[in-house]
Amino acid sequence: MTSTLIRLLIIALALCANAGVVSAQTSNSLPPDTVVILAPLHGLHEREPAFSYDDLRGILDAADPDVLLVETRPDELSGFTETPGRPEYPAIIWPWLEQRTILVEAMEPGGEIFAAMTEAASARYTRFSTEQPAASARTDALQRSLTQALLRHWRHPADVHDALTRDLMQAAVLSERALGGPGDDEGQAAWDGYMIARAREVIARNPGRRIVILASYRNLRAFREGLAGERRLIDAEPWLRTLPFPDMEGRNRD
Repeated sequence: MTSTLIRLLIIALALCANAGVVSAQTSNSLPPDTVVILAPLHGLHEREPAFSYDDLRGILDAADPDVLLVETRPDELSGFTETPGRPEYPAIIWPWLEQRTILVEAMEPGGEIFAAMTEAASARYTRFSTEQPAASARTDALQRSLTQALLRHWRHPADVHDALTRDLMQAAVLSERALGGPGDDEGQAAWDGYMIARAREVIARNPGRRIVILASYRNLRAFREGLAGERRLIDAEPWLRTLPFPDMEGRNRD
């Protein structure tokens, strides 16, 4: 066999291998007419090598949504502005959207509704920290410990969507109430309820389309429960485990 023929065979084998990768990635796309909730980590993307900003971008590419629901106010979406507390939007999501023409809907309230909800929540937290400083300090310590536990638990983006993460977040909510927390359960329920109602509305208006809902890991449980019974909703965790992420063990951790 001549050296030229050997080189041609090597090239042909490489092309076949690449074709197999493309096919595998395509097969991992979400089916049409489905709804999936993906949970960004806000600032923790910068501390969690198992779910980086690049991973979030790759997941959005793989999901290839027709409709994207974002956890922002309408004015933040329309201007692609800074989103305090949610750095994944200017870092990844806004640039990703600038390269696409898809339907995007904001889920958070805007205008007077936003002002009324946030002012009430701020007043409750201020009153809590002033009137119960010891309980407030315990709540802050609990949140720091919970964050460290989650960062140790997560070894794959799918882990962020698992039952343990949801249970830990629910435990944090219940513990804050037990500590005499700011009594924000009604306010948080109203906030989550507003976003879930927006999601249901968008789902109903877009039959046959692939819909991705971006709801942070903190709100994932509320969204899953709020959208329970939605026939098009699928669980993100098993789908994410099919995606070809790099070896997590090789990524540097703090």
